[in-house]
Amino acid sequence: MTRFESSLRRGLMDANLAQYERVLQDADAAQPDFSPSYLRERMRLLADPWGWMRRREAAGPRRRRRLDWRVIAIAAALLLLSACAVAVVTGQFSQWFPTIWMDPKAPEVSEEIVSRMGTVIGEPQTVDGASVTLNAAVWDGQELRLSLTADIPDLPEDFSSEAPFYDLECRLRLAEHQREAYLRKEIALSHANSHIDLTEEELEELVQSHLEYPDDPDFHSVVRAARQEDGTLILQVMAALFDYVEDPELTLHIENLATYKVEEGDDGIFTSSRAPDGTVTTDHEINGPFLKGPFDFTFTLDNKLSPISYAGDIDATYENIPLRVSKITVMAFQVCANVDLLALLDPTGEDPDKLHISLEQNLAMSLNGLWTKDGEYVECIGGTAFSVEQDGKTDGEMRGNPVHVIDPAQVTAVCIGGKRVELSELTRLDE
Repeated sequence: MTRFESSLRRGLMDANLAQYERVLQDADAAQPDFSPSYLRERMRLLADPWGWMRRREAAGPRRRRRLDWRVIAIAAALLLLSACAVAVVTGQFSQWFPTIWMDPKAPEVSEEIVSRMGTVIGEPQTVDGASVTLNAAVWDGQELRLSLTADIPDLPEDFSSEAPFYDLECRLRLAEHQREAYLRKEIALSHANSHIDLTEEELEELVQSHLEYPDDPDFHSVVRAARQEDGTLILQVMAALFDYVEDPELTLHIENLATYKVEEGDDGIFTSSRAPDGTVTTDHEINGPFLKGPFDFTFTLDNKLSPISYAGDIDATYENIPLRVSKITVMAFQVCANVDLLALLDPTGEDPDKLHISLEQNLAMSLNGLWTKDGEYVECIGGTAFSVEQDGKTDGEMRGNPVHVIDPAQVTAVCIGGKRVELSELTRLDE
């Protein structure tokens, strides 16, 4: 989807919502009665509109007639708009992503926010009697969430979605034509953030060394069960994905998804590693896979709700700890503040190179909340992590998760350690 098409779609959606606002509001309690065949056909169209049209055109003599592509484009657009509107009205994204914190006082607002960064996919696959559908993706420009529905007839009776998952053979990969550009940007920024200067030759060498391993996943993804109902699981895949390339094309591979065997006295930490030859080493025994697969889903992310960053130079003291806030980034699911510690703290004076911050101090200096344009205060839950660099510079990062999803453009101020920081007094960055 081009930027023009995306803008046109957004404009049409806004116009539809404005014209039919009352109809949509009245539809909150309605239960649309769509036939199963209509739902299947609509999901096929949404997943691959042009492929759907080609299949229709080649379906047989009765359907081999010249198609008016202008009419088709309009029909596809209206169907897509209808699907998005229905998703908002019926709370479809909240059903697909039950772990996303919605605002209980205004769930329809949260649903609309999530739908703006959501891509409806609806691709089903069946392997050995197990059916998996990739429902949708939600992307805030830094974190990707995927929702899958898995119908598993032979799910073991003692299966528990609360058990830790072994997901080492599941992976998320970027399309080959986008992979090199993404890696180059990621490596350059990671070294810059670590205050390491790379020459062009060193950067190129690192990029090419990564490209030599085509079987390695590009992103560390985590698979978890979001909900379990008899033999049906709602699975959620999470991965860090930054907006380094336009319209990322991704492939999700699901294979040998299993649970670890949990014994009495386990500390809750389960680690596994996979060697280049495929050998798996794990510190806990793994149950037989409940979803063997393999399943491969390829999709393109059409929408995201981009983060908004602000730069500043704010001196503050929290719990007797001198800090400087240099950057604040507001995302749909998280707010982040980059801070520098202005002095190393050693209450004994015996270890000047060690950072001494208690848990109470850490929580006190956290990013505690935010304010929106309508005056609402939204509490955040998080903490602060510091690292001492070789040059003695101490970098820190405060992260706070709002108690419900937010629109970054609606945030006007953040609360850092009890201090209100007005975003209007900072410099907004174009990223």
